[in-house]
Amino acid sequence: MAKDLYANLDLNLLRTFIIIAQEQNLRKASERLFVTQPAVSHALQRLRNHFDDQLFIKTKHGLTATPYAEDLYQHLMPAMDSLSKALNNTQEFTPAELDGKIRIALAPQFLASIGSELFLKIHQAAPQLRVEIINWSTTTLTDIHQGETLLGINYDIENTSKELVRKELMKGEALVFIRKDHPFSGQVITPKDAVQYGFACLIIPDRTEQMTDVEKIFALYGLTANICFRSTSAQTVLEVVKETDMLFPCVSDLFSYSHPDFRRISVKLEHYTTQYELVAFYPNKNNKDPLTLWVMGLVSELLTQRNSAAAS
Repeated sequence: MAKDLYANLDLNLLRTFIIIAQEQNLRKASERLFVTQPAVSHALQRLRNHFDDQLFIKTKHGLTATPYAEDLYQHLMPAMDSLSKALNNTQEFTPAELDGKIRIALAPQFLASIGSELFLKIHQAAPQLRVEIINWSTTTLTDIHQGETLLGINYDIENTSKELVRKELMKGEALVFIRKDHPFSGQVITPKDAVQYGFACLIIPDRTEQMTDVEKIFALYGLTANICFRSTSAQTVLEVVKETDMLFPCVSDLFSYSHPDFRRISVKLEHYTTQYELVAFYPNKNNKDPLTLWVMGLVSELLTQRNSAAAS
């Protein structure tokens, strides 16, 4: 008869296993668990003895999970999430009582425009909560699906997993930023006006890695966009635009005030929408999760405030 691995297991060890699997580092795991690193090492040894598997193997970069541990993690996460929600849903959601760690992924423009403000809003309401706000990457959708990232904010991305919610927060208007003394003096620009200039564009993983939106739009007009520079950093793009005649296309607004170094120009398109959906991505299972909905509400509030300030 097969060994009953559940009967004699301390369930606290399962939470330790989950955190080690996510962090792949005993020191970081101990920080999240608020215990000493030797205590985590001891718990890991108990887990190894219980499951009769190494579970995690040391590498020069930390730890890597064994195939058994990877399979165990995939099976445990949904069950642990359900248990957490069953317990927490019996209590009133109070941000001030939150602890632990959350991770939020923002597309480059939103990281630059609302990243710090989002942290400060969360920190003011939940001072004990550790917050990581990171740039959207090629692994973000997977990290959200696996529960390692609470939610992500990006422009809409088609063909995402059916296990993820794509919740529209607002629609953003297409804009172009140029330096203050740029030779283009108008308030509205068309592709035919813009074709004489080079472009500095953001690289948005999962959306514009292969081709920028500018190139797609110009193709509709039979034009070729001159993409001179690309970066995942909005600040780096702005530094380049400040010193050149390049155009920086983006959506919504980076600044909630009149910037001394840049001008904001509207875009006029005849064959393409000038509006883009700004979307929150999170797992279906978190559709009624109070923490997810609270953070998403803060993001939506910041985006709306910034958009209103830019329009006034």
